[in-house]
Amino acid sequence: MERRKDPRYKIDAAVEVRYGTHTIYGKAVEISTHGIRIESTDPIEPGTEVEAVLFLKEPERVSGEIKWVLAEPGQGRVNYKMGIYCKSGDLITDNHNS
Repeated sequence: MERRKDPRYKIDAAVEVRYGTHTIYGKAVEISTHGIRIESTDPIEPGTEVEAVLFLKEPERVSGEIKWVLAEPGQGRVNYKMGIYCKSGDLITDNHNS
């Protein structure tokens, strides 16, 4: 059963995620009105409050929470997929739908 309320859009954008005194770098691969799916070699625990910068046409800053983390082993290292729930919402606008 599909639990998603909003459509997802594939993207390929660099992302910087800050939490506490830490910063990780990765790639945003999917975006919706209220969330971002990112990939990184560094995991962040679910429940962690984060500030992220998506490097789209213009940098987009969002506040959110890590909702889930999935580890995918491969080629000598683990890659992590993570879902960020964005509290501000409205990530998808006419500027991002292209």
